[in-house]
Amino acid sequence: MKKTILYLSIALFILTVAFSTSTVNVNAASNKTLMTKYLKAFKNTDYKKANSYIKKMKKTDKDTSLNKMSKKQKKAYLKVVKKYAKNLDIIYGDFLWGYYLADLNKDKKPELLVQYGSCEADVRTYVYTYKKGKAKKVGKIGSGHTGYVSYPGVGVVEVWGHMGYCNVSVLSMKGMILSSKSYGGQDTTKTGEDYCLPNNYLKSHINYDANYSRSVDFSDLK
Repeated sequence: MKKTILYLSIALFILTVAFSTSTVNVNAASNKTLMTKYLKAFKNTDYKKANSYIKKMKKTDKDTSLNKMSKKQKKAYLKVVKKYAKNLDIIYGDFLWGYYLADLNKDKKPELLVQYGSCEADVRTYVYTYKKGKAKKVGKIGSGHTGYVSYPGVGVVEVWGHMGYCNVSVLSMKGMILSSKSYGGQDTTKTGEDYCLPNNYLKSHINYDANYSRSVDFSDLK
């Protein structure tokens, strides 16, 4: 009887994981199509149509490429993140704002994006890829007032907004070269509109406790 219960528990766990992964993949495929339509509408300044696609997007804070990471890749990325996390609670100077995992080069495995700086004026994102068993730095980009949204199979959407202005672009990678394609901006100070921006941001992996002390969530790299 105990063995039967054990087997049933294991089977239920496997089915739960499989269903969860399947749901993430379906949501990602749906969001990719909606994101493509959103970017086209946003570029054409048709914010009403663009906003309709945003509302249809499934809420997810992960890129499906996370499912393809090997233990060695996770270990290599973990080493990098821990290096940046050393100055987590300093008052002055650079500290880790967050790390993100998304496929930028279309190999279905995620790159590592590390956001690091002292303030919005100087914060930058360092991009790493996994190559020949190691985490290799690809380059860095400025990322003040910027969030990242998953765009599976294409790259990652960079969402910038500040004081009534916003801009949307797609960050991708070919070989060891980063490229960012802009889809235009929006000036809400003239129209009185709200930002027309997707809000299903990738997980930053930074947590805060009741006293606002910061900690890093390493679970996606273990």
